Amino acid sequence: MEFTDPVFLIILGAATGIYAGAIGAGGGFLIAPILLMRHPDATPTEITSAALIYVVINSAIQVLLSIREQRIDGKLILLLAMIGVPAAILGGLTTELIERVYFSFAFGLFLVLIGIYIILRPTTVKDFTHSQGWSRNIKDQQGNLYNYTVPLARTGIAQVGTAFFSALAGIGGGPIGIPVMTRIQRVPHDIAVPSMHLLILIQSLSVTGVHFFNNVGGSPLDDIPWLAAGVLVAGPIAIKVRQRTGEGNLMRALAVGLIIIGISAACDIFR
Repeated sequence: MEFTDPVFLIILGAATGIYAGAIGAGGGFLIAPILLMRHPDATPTEITSAALIYVVINSAIQVLLSIREQRIDGKLILLLAMIGVPAAILGGLTTELIERVYFSFAFGLFLVLIGIYIILRPTTVKDFTHSQGWSRNIKDQQGNLYNYTVPLARTGIAQVGTAFFSALAGIGGGPIGIPVMTRIQRVPHDIAVPSMHLLILIQSLSVTGVHFFNNVGGSPLDDIPWLAAGVLVAGPIAIKVRQRTGEGNLMRALAVGLIIIGISAACDIFR
C-alpha cells in the first residue's frame, strides 16, 4: 500500500478516531505528525489547520453520539470554554516570545511524568462530592445519577493553565484536559470524556475560524476528506470501546498518548 493511498488515510482516520474518541481527545496530536511527513513543504499553520479540521469532525461526531447518552455537562463546558478560549488565544500569541526548544523540552518532560503518574494511579477517587463548590447532578439515559461538586476556584485556575500551555506547546487540550477534569475539577470519568469532546469542539472551532478568516489552505487539506471518511466509521466504535473498557484501561491508554507527545516534544532540543 502506498503511503499516499486514500485507503491508508481512511484507516488512519478510523484508527485515530477510535483511540482519540475513546480517551476524550481530538486526535490532532496523532494526525499532525503524519500530515507533516506527507507534506514536508507545508507550513506549520497549514498542518495545524488541517489537523484541527480533523479534530472538529471527530469531536463533533463524538458529541452527537454522546448526546443520546445524556452524559455531557453542558453548563460546566460553557464555563470552561469561556475561560479556556481566551487563554488558548493568549498562549498562541505568546509562542514567539519564548525559546520554543527549551520550553518544548520542559513541557515534554512534564507530560511524561503525568503519563507515568496516570499509569501508576489510573483511577480517581470514588467520592466526587465536596463541602464547597458547584454542585452538579447529571442523570444519563440509562438512569444512572452522577452527583459531584466542582471546586470553582481551582477549576478556573486549572483551565487557564491547561488551555494556555496546550496552545503554547501546539497541542490540543484533550490529552491534558481529561486528567485535569477528573483529578482537579473532580468530574466523574463517565461525564468527563463526552464533556471534553464538546469543549474540544468549541475551542477547535474558534481556532479553525481564525484560520478560515486568514485564508489558510495548503496541500494538507487534500487529505481531510479521506481522514473524515475514517472518522465516520470510527465514531460509533469509539463509543462502544469507551463504554466497555472502563476508566482504568482508558486512562492507561491516555497515559501512553501523553508519554508519546512528551517524548516527541522533549526531543525537539536535539533537532
